[in-house]
Amino acid sequence: MLSKLLKHEFTATWRVPVALDALLIVLGIMAHFVIKSIPLVEDSVGVYVILFSLIAIYYIGIIAANIIVQIFLVMRYYRNLYTSEGYLTFTLPVRTSHIINAKVINGYIWILLSGICTVASLFIAAIGLVDAADIPVYELREFATEIGTLFGINDPGFIVTLLLTVLISSLSAILGLYFSVTVGQLWQKHKILGAVLCYVGIYIINQIGAQISFLSSGYFRMLTGSGTDFDAAFSGLYGRILTSTTIFSLVMVVIYYTGCILITKKKINLD
Repeated sequence: MLSKLLKHEFTATWRVPVALDALLIVLGIMAHFVIKSIPLVEDSVGVYVILFSLIAIYYIGIIAANIIVQIFLVMRYYRNLYTSEGYLTFTLPVRTSHIINAKVINGYIWILLSGICTVASLFIAAIGLVDAADIPVYELREFATEIGTLFGINDPGFIVTLLLTVLISSLSAILGLYFSVTVGQLWQKHKILGAVLCYVGIYIINQIGAQISFLSSGYFRMLTGSGTDFDAAFSGLYGRILTSTTIFSLVMVVIYYTGCILITKKKINLD
């Protein structure tokens, strides 16, 4: 039954995320050619204003596209479960956990794809910057190697940790939004306001958790170190930050998911 629910979710939601992901790639291509053309234009203030305005539109566009995807997924979650549509949703012969799981998996996949398309868009734009600056490829490789060595990025363990951080943080992000809506629907009136306030609280908690992860990573030990100790501490600093962040995000995932399931099973306030 979960597979049928997932198929229904994908069928009902794919148009908006796919359109926005395509827009991200188009914006990246536009930014590529705009940035690449900057050295070629005449020394005209008006032309430069237009070009930099287009670059500003690009950055606003990629931010807006990601936000719209999240809003779209959250509004569907809210309408399907906690408005009058919920009467139909919960008459389906399936467990509540399956309904939640289908929406979480669907939202998680679209959030990940939006992130991938955003990175691809930025990469396409960055190639335009490299071409505009006429930077040799070998210099880029040397720079990348030095940065990787300095920050410990060349370590395979760091790559694995980074991937886990991205995967778990993305899951935490979509579940945090769904959890906020689930808590907000407990309000008799102003459910959306309740969801917003809950999300603000979650944001504050996440910021505190991020600071704790940062401080527990050995940052102060790095500052007080010198010579070899400083280099060793610095090279592993980002790996430790990612590890702490991943653990914190995983804990929040469990809290969000458990909260969504329990609240939806025990206390539903349908319109």
